[in-house]
Amino acid sequence: MKRKTLVVLSLLVCLIVVGVGQVGAAPIVLRFGGIQSVTDTTTRAMMRMAEQVEKESDGRLKIEVYPASQLGDAVSQIEGVMMGSLEMFCDAGEWCSQFVKDWNVMALTFVFDDEAHLRNFLGGPVNGAIEEQLRAERGVRVVANNWIRAPRVITSRKPILKLEDLQGLKMRVPEIKMYLESWQALGTKPTMVAWSEVYLALRQGIVEAAEGPLDTMYTMKFYEVGPHITLTYHLMSNMNVLINDRKFKSLPADLQEILIKAANDAGDWFSATVRQMSVEYVEKMKEGGAQFYEVDIAPFKAKMPALAAKMEEEGIWSKGLYEQVQALR
Repeated sequence: MKRKTLVVLSLLVCLIVVGVGQVGAAPIVLRFGGIQSVTDTTTRAMMRMAEQVEKESDGRLKIEVYPASQLGDAVSQIEGVMMGSLEMFCDAGEWCSQFVKDWNVMALTFVFDDEAHLRNFLGGPVNGAIEEQLRAERGVRVVANNWIRAPRVITSRKPILKLEDLQGLKMRVPEIKMYLESWQALGTKPTMVAWSEVYLALRQGIVEAAEGPLDTMYTMKFYEVGPHITLTYHLMSNMNVLINDRKFKSLPADLQEILIKAANDAGDWFSATVRQMSVEYVEKMKEGGAQFYEVDIAPFKAKMPALAAKMEEEGIWSKGLYEQVQALR
């Protein structure tokens, strides 16, 4: 009896030790980088995602959010996700065009007619194949692509009312090839400036104009130094939530599911909030002295088919891809 009692007691002790070890285990921590301002809707959505993940995982998985380029510019952060020195990153899908060539088509000006057209692309097999290429070749997984941004507009130091007003204009562009090609085709003199430096570049006249999502004209305060905002809606784009694929695969299956669900829930919230806030931000910018202009975009769009043909000929993206995207209208 004594021996049986000792065996039972030993088993109980083992169970208690294992239980204590599980309860006291340190949470898995993922660093989540971004480049938008602390108050931007993107950052707020990233924070909501982090809160949901921690809650639904009972604290087993935590996400630390680093906005406002604290961890570097977009390209260096994506490279960090590839190498595994950074676990996660969120910003415009077209940033990845530097690592998977077919995503260059997303950064072609006027490639998408509207949000429905963009969503048809993001949810379809063409984009699915590109995302898989990013995972297989670069080790980066897209866990959510449904963060739909506000349409992009032009902010400038002087009014832009027609295509001719762009000729020779010093236009800020990001470090994305198709932005450079598109704005050259439209007649500007593109200048690459980091997103965090656009305000100063506009204020000092280093550039005369910049472009970006409508809501960021307010959150980044660009309207203060580029008070003329032209509603070209020249690009519809999304935010991709990226994670190092090895890190993702190392997570228990239930945490993978929690992460994916939280990323997509945050995307739904982001998209709805961007639509709502853009309306409010326009009114606030008007109160701050900004002027808004609607223009005939047909002459702008007419420049793009020839550029698309040139890009395909140069192998910037796969043959026939532009036509595939246009067929998704």
